[in-house]
Amino acid sequence: MNRLPLFPLPETVVFPGLLIPLYIFEERYKQMVRDLLAQGEEQRRFVITLATQAGIREVGGYVDLLAASENPDGTFNIVCRGGERCQVEGVGVFENNLYQTTLDLPFPLERTARSEEIVAAWDAMEAFRGYVAGVADPGALEEAIANLPDDPLYQASFLCVNLRVPALDRQALLEAPSLVGRLELAQTLMRQGSISGSTAEA
Repeated sequence: MNRLPLFPLPETVVFPGLLIPLYIFEERYKQMVRDLLAQGEEQRRFVITLATQAGIREVGGYVDLLAASENPDGTFNIVCRGGERCQVEGVGVFENNLYQTTLDLPFPLERTARSEEIVAAWDAMEAFRGYVAGVADPGALEEAIANLPDDPLYQASFLCVNLRVPALDRQALLEAPSLVGRLELAQTLMRQGSISGSTAEA
């Protein structure tokens, strides 16, 4: 079975369409970037998963390396794009790698009728407008919403990364069984605040 590089990060949860700038300074991850750059552009994929005090989470997100710039000291500035979620299993260091890898195990989000997803996305976006009222610039917010893709999947990603919640709550959003469930959980977070107490580290 195919394996992919694994990059555990604190405070980072990947959602589809999310652009992620990263500064790479650890030797093992500098090697990871070099190995990815040695692949064809369609093969520069790795996995980011949330690192917590209890260990790494078993659900992460695919990430595609879009651009990399090596600095004079050998560090890298890279830009990645988040993809769908995946399972994190069979973690280990193999061959001459310094970094860990994980089995390539897709974990697709359940999709339901498009009409149901559109309604759920509309409801969640309306709740978000109220959630950021008085904080976000209304004009900039509406422009950002207008520029989102039509697919409710990416609208959900926009909400998930813009909620002022702890990383464990974002992880709960990532692990929701369906897109509608993700949007409904986002609304719960907006109504009630953090649900960290119900998303204990495991």
